[in-house]
Amino acid sequence: MIQTLRKTADRTGQFMGNALTCRSPDREYAPVAWALVAGVIWLSVVRLAMDPDWIVTTAASFYLLSVLAAVSAIDARYGIIPDSLVLGLAAGGATQTYLVSPGQLLERSGEAVAAFVAVSVFRSTYRLIRGHDGLGFGDVKFVAAGVLWIGIVRVPGLILVGVLSALANLALLKIERRELCGQEPISFGPHLAVALWVIWVMGPDLF
Repeated sequence: MIQTLRKTADRTGQFMGNALTCRSPDREYAPVAWALVAGVIWLSVVRLAMDPDWIVTTAASFYLLSVLAAVSAIDARYGIIPDSLVLGLAAGGATQTYLVSPGQLLERSGEAVAAFVAVSVFRSTYRLIRGHDGLGFGDVKFVAAGVLWIGIVRVPGLILVGVLSALANLALLKIERRELCGQEPISFGPHLAVALWVIWVMGPDLF
């Protein structure tokens, strides 16, 4: 387990370093990496100053950032979101919800289940109509786990920001003159990760 954590940390560090400096093979994820950094700045300057539970928020935020950076790094390279990271995301969301508002944990858990069902149905319907997957099953599980952090009402915002991030990714690929066919898989995990981070750091009153 320690070796796995070390490998994940090494890959995450390499990914962030490459993306932030626009180096291959992760240069196309520069918008993702810089959005994660921008979120840290916003959190430090704006969010925590308005948060009465700033100690819990700080700890939860840096835990979340670590998980999301790892999700981005692994999915960018291997095209999967490991179950261990999804479980870590869910456990962190449940913990911070319980610490801030214990009575809300059951409601959030129900919302996570509802989100899982809804996104699964969307995935199946998309495949039925288009003949190929639009979302990986790891993406479905990621959204459900993310609901434990932000609630189901902000899922549309999560999807919107994720799509905008993916479009920025595609724009960079086009600038590099890479041709993508309609069914070529694109890792959506990094874009969901940055979307969850942006919505989390902006807070419920600002997004």
